[in-house]
Amino acid sequence: MEKLYQDIAAFIDSHRDEMLAKLMDLVNLEGHFEEKNNVEIARTWFKKELEAEGFSCRIREVAEDRAGILIGVLGQDRPGKAIMFSGHIDTVHYKGSFGKENPCRVEDGMIYGPGVLDMKGGLIIALYAVKALNAIGYDAHPIKFLIDGEEESDHVGNDCDAYMTEESRGGLCAFNMECGELQNRLCTARKSQYTFYLTIDGVGGHAGNDFLRGKNAIHEATHKIEEIIRLTDLDKGTTVTTAVIKGGGHTAAIADHCEVVFDVRVNCEEEAQRILNRMIEISSKTYIDGTTTKMDYYRAKLAPLQETEDVLRLYNLLNKVAVESGFEPFGKIHRGGATDAGNIAAAGVPVIDACGIRGDFAHNKKEYGVQESLYDRAKIFAAAVAKIEEM
Repeated sequence: MEKLYQDIAAFIDSHRDEMLAKLMDLVNLEGHFEEKNNVEIARTWFKKELEAEGFSCRIREVAEDRAGILIGVLGQDRPGKAIMFSGHIDTVHYKGSFGKENPCRVEDGMIYGPGVLDMKGGLIIALYAVKALNAIGYDAHPIKFLIDGEEESDHVGNDCDAYMTEESRGGLCAFNMECGELQNRLCTARKSQYTFYLTIDGVGGHAGNDFLRGKNAIHEATHKIEEIIRLTDLDKGTTVTTAVIKGGGHTAAIADHCEVVFDVRVNCEEEAQRILNRMIEISSKTYIDGTTTKMDYYRAKLAPLQETEDVLRLYNLLNKVAVESGFEPFGKIHRGGATDAGNIAAAGVPVIDACGIRGDFAHNKKEYGVQESLYDRAKIFAAAVAKIEEM
């Protein structure tokens, strides 16, 4: 193991207790994305940590009722493009959901608490990777942090997604510090998502007496559902799921109303457009005369992340550094859920996702992170930044 890794490892190992204490402090600063003030308290805590390391920080507001983006830059005058660490500081848990103050705890090498995996553990890994780089005198590239305050809301009702893309332009690469997997896999591709809403109206009546006169909205819906689920194309990574069906109301009546909700996941914009065009065609088609269909849809504001050659080069560098540092190589995975990694990639920046603390049960009160991965990954990502020219 060369001296670079030895120096980084020595710094992290000498700060293990401090890292754990900082993570517990941050996790105990609870804040659901709708609790703007609580999220801002946690964001201010992290901002002070960055400023103590020499970062110049600013806040980019996104909405009156949501916490904005914390943007921190270290080494603005350094040569080259910025290396970025990204993530979010809000959680899906409301303050008090765990029933006590300071809910973070450590048991048998596992760290439990609201947001410890999703994704405050990753923020602490990134923070200490930079601390280690500062300790060894790294100054080859600027380092930029993008930490938003309402990722779990999918940026509904604001332009945080566009701002994340805008702030990422010109970057060299990015590590999104989202939930790490227990299987030690990094995410190199993620899907984007549509939600489609079909509202179908027919003509109700008595199921026995009015069978021919009635126009069954549920029957019309089943014809459309049959066509829509055929849009799934597993070779292209496209999945279409019928998620909700509501209709009828009486066992002896012809249903005059039906609502159907579909979840659609796609890997790329080409597939997104194909699905949208076909959904318009299918919803516009009438199978049972006398019924009408209205279609609405929502496109997730977390863009897809695609596995490009640049992404693979970054992934291979991380594996090279991990092995040279004495760790097992990472696996890789393509995930169906979306994150801000796609919005950063939309700026033309290669991104590796799921770089945070390893763990399980995100979005669940059983959420936990593996304590040892807090230290291991800080060493690996610090070393990867120091060796980024090998990408």
